[in-house]
Amino acid sequence: PPRRAVGAEALGRAGDEDAAPGGAAVAEGELRPEDVEDAVANEVTSLVTAKAPKGVVVTDSASSSCCDSSSATSGLRVLCDQFGSRLLLLLFATQHVMKGFTSSFIAPAVPYMYKSYNVPAPRQQIFSGVTQLPWAMKPIIGLISDAVPICGYHKAPYMVAATFLGVGAVATIGLVGHDTLSVTNFVICIFLLQLQMSTCDLLVEAKYAERMRSKPAYGPALMTFVWFGLNAGGLVATAFAGPVLARFGNRSVFLISVPLLASVLMPLMRNYLEETPRSAEELSATWKQLSEQKEACYLCLLMFAGTCVLTVLGIVWESVWLNAVAAITVAIIMLVSFSVVLRPVIAKVNAFFLIQTSVGFSISGAAFYFYTDDDKMFKDGPHFSKEFFVSVIGIVSAICSLVGVYTYQQYASDWTYRKLLFWTNIVASVLSMSDVIFFKRWNKVVGIPDEFFVLGSSVCLAVVAQWMWMPGVVILSQLCPPGMEATMYALLAGCHNLGNTISSNCGAWVLSLLKCEPSGAIDEGHQFDNLWVASCLSTVMPALTLLLLPLLIPDAKQTDSLLDEGDRDAMSGSLLRRW
Repeated sequence: PPRRAVGAEALGRAGDEDAAPGGAAVAEGELRPEDVEDAVANEVTSLVTAKAPKGVVVTDSASSSCCDSSSATSGLRVLCDQFGSRLLLLLFATQHVMKGFTSSFIAPAVPYMYKSYNVPAPRQQIFSGVTQLPWAMKPIIGLISDAVPICGYHKAPYMVAATFLGVGAVATIGLVGHDTLSVTNFVICIFLLQLQMSTCDLLVEAKYAERMRSKPAYGPALMTFVWFGLNAGGLVATAFAGPVLARFGNRSVFLISVPLLASVLMPLMRNYLEETPRSAEELSATWKQLSEQKEACYLCLLMFAGTCVLTVLGIVWESVWLNAVAAITVAIIMLVSFSVVLRPVIAKVNAFFLIQTSVGFSISGAAFYFYTDDDKMFKDGPHFSKEFFVSVIGIVSAICSLVGVYTYQQYASDWTYRKLLFWTNIVASVLSMSDVIFFKRWNKVVGIPDEFFVLGSSVCLAVVAQWMWMPGVVILSQLCPPGMEATMYALLAGCHNLGNTISSNCGAWVLSLLKCEPSGAIDEGHQFDNLWVASCLSTVMPALTLLLLPLLIPDAKQTDSLLDEGDRDAMSGSLLRRW
């Protein structure tokens, strides 16, 4: 779709893919999110910046052999020796199977399900924004799991409960027909699925962060294991999703995913998390530490309240205007609150990415119908098949994203944040104008087939998007004071994820104003007359935020430290403290 992984949208996704777990520390001897101390944040930084701790090369001889690409089996054996097979199986079930494969397998089926319900494009975008909100709830999920253990356990019970909700929701979609399952109930089911993924992702991140901290020399190897499985699972899922959708129908994807999602229960029931019940003294220590971080808890609760408001409005009220106004209001409240509570350097960076994310109006709902409507719906459309739209474009984009990662490490990892964000946004905006050409059908005028044109633009944008995504991950990790990495990372990433929903709601309003409301109806070609205008807005608006770069983004290299050594206070010098 237009703005494919461009601008702060990509950074928002990076937030929920790579954010350290939220929450607060607990008693001595047990690592919880507040006590991560660079385990995740610094490993992410070292993996994505080749000039940081010399890439991912580990000086220890055993870990060097683990990272040797010619001995993958030996590398796995070393990981098993250092971290145990239980942790690797847990990561395989939650990260590789659930988050890597299943998420990428289900995602393409969701817009086709909306199309089968004839949901208008603006309404589809509001629904899509609602179903992504569980990723913005990570901070409050971490906070609750810290403060309210169940039977003394603070991870497994929440993961089991979320898994039962997700599995039940996906099974309902696969087994219940249109006549019984309304589109509102379908949205609720997808919301519950995302809640399972965000909850399991968060709490498992806390676990492997704990293990990496205990053996830091093997941290890059473990992160490589996680990331490789995520990417490999996603690539395989993308390859199969298109043919499965085309041959067996939309609901088949959900039925196939039920046992895959349920597989998370096996390592949880066998306590592969290796949890022990917490004592009353440990719980008391947790509550004491939470009371010392009132500002962070306030932001967690505020973000949760905002996501709840947008969720209820998006599901219950059909008014596009009302949902857009609510989204803008929530954005303003979050922007002001984070700016008042956090120290200036953190608040400014957060403000830039939240603003850029929010004004990058998403028009993916209308673009989906433009790409996939058949000849009876849109005679002059590209009429992309499910195999091409889902699998071919997806695989090409994924491969080019890897090229983007490699070229970034080779050529851009020592650029300053301002320079990299400025030029990548400019290039991405220029490339995104190709969507205008496509929506106006000018490519046909000059004789360029639709498939070649879309693949060409996807290749370029995928590479540039990685160049924009990588420094976002790095700058977030650099802005997390020691002792608060997890909570701050989750809060900042959650704020950006919330921005994606705001972008989706505001984009829906733009589509409604432009009378661009396709729904998969017969002869709806006139609904796309102004789609190119919406595409221009979604491209130009994020580019205008570059005017804020000198004010909000530090003029520092990606390998520079943005906080003073030993500075553990994320609120130092904030407007709240000054008042």
